[in-house]
Amino acid sequence: MKAKLWTKDYVILLISSLFLYIGFQIFMPTLPAQIIKLGGTETQASLAVGLFSLVALFMRVIAGGLNDRFGAKIMILVGFFVLIAVTVNFYWSTVVSALLVLRLFHGVGWGITTTSIATGVSTLVPPNRTGEGIGFYGLTTALGMSLAPIIAIILMNQFSFNFLIGFSIVLMVLVFLLVTRLKMPKQAIVVKHKMQLFDKGALLPALLCMLMAFPLGGIQTFMMIYGLELHVQMVWIFFVGQAIMVLVSRLFAGRLYDLKGHRVVILPGVVLMGLGLWWLSLATGAWSLFGSSLFFGLGYGMVQPSLQALAVDRAAPDKKGIANGTFLSGMDVGMALGSFGLSFIATHYNYAMMYRWSIVTLVIFLVIYLIVFRTKRLLPGK
Repeated sequence: MKAKLWTKDYVILLISSLFLYIGFQIFMPTLPAQIIKLGGTETQASLAVGLFSLVALFMRVIAGGLNDRFGAKIMILVGFFVLIAVTVNFYWSTVVSALLVLRLFHGVGWGITTTSIATGVSTLVPPNRTGEGIGFYGLTTALGMSLAPIIAIILMNQFSFNFLIGFSIVLMVLVFLLVTRLKMPKQAIVVKHKMQLFDKGALLPALLCMLMAFPLGGIQTFMMIYGLELHVQMVWIFFVGQAIMVLVSRLFAGRLYDLKGHRVVILPGVVLMGLGLWWLSLATGAWSLFGSSLFFGLGYGMVQPSLQALAVDRAAPDKKGIANGTFLSGMDVGMALGSFGLSFIATHYNYAMMYRWSIVTLVIFLVIYLIVFRTKRLLPGK
């Protein structure tokens, strides 16, 4: 008999994760534009992406251990409180320097909240359904990152940046109230070891996640500009296709991971992401953007949750918070490096060439993955 996965508390965490990613990620494509509008430079606009990533990276290192000590629920509430307070202050920030300072504190809340929700999910998921349980959690993060740019573009075009701020605050407050009803197992907050900064078992999945997130950072940051280069107004159609295929991936990827292991999910997923990026670099219009998003979205939906499940599988029960913090740090570093590194290629060539060169990180991913898992079985039967 299968252990129960779909409990009330598990669903609360999934909803919280989806709303969090939408409410936070809507600022990824819009905050840099707002900084330019206020008279800031392109360098300052790029800092809006990089600053929060660096702070979030630092906070994940701390938040993982704090989760294992004090419990996921308390840390989730703390994280959302910080996010709400910072987002409210966006209303009165009409100076670029003030926005950048607030973005630092944005990273604090983001690092705490994402790590804590991931830890809560890892605690509630039955051990024999890790791939499926973490997979549906991964669906909320990937879906949130896909839907956020669509919502952001629509709200900015129809209303204003202040309306976007209000929308984000409403989502965060709703989730804060929802999390107050969360009940976590008592054993999840009993820890006998000293607080660690990272989990050794999660380092490899974190490294692979960083390589996977590198091209994703380029997509999240520069897709709107790429649309201008192609003279395509319907650039949001890429994120629609990505969201659809992320949903499709959840129909089979999680269970396939549990039954056959991570290899049969991760390897084809990375190849699909590479094919999507290649097609994206050759795009000439809205429908080619949409077509490329189907490949990239399906691959991303298969790879990201599988890597996180791998990181959690390799962690001791009382170190899941540290493992999640370590893994998600890889995502932050990859997104930040992708945003900064790929911008240099775009400056010297164009955005099409930028997306083509981003495939290199996926090739490195495959080389490392095949070398490690050809010579070492890190998980029994997987």
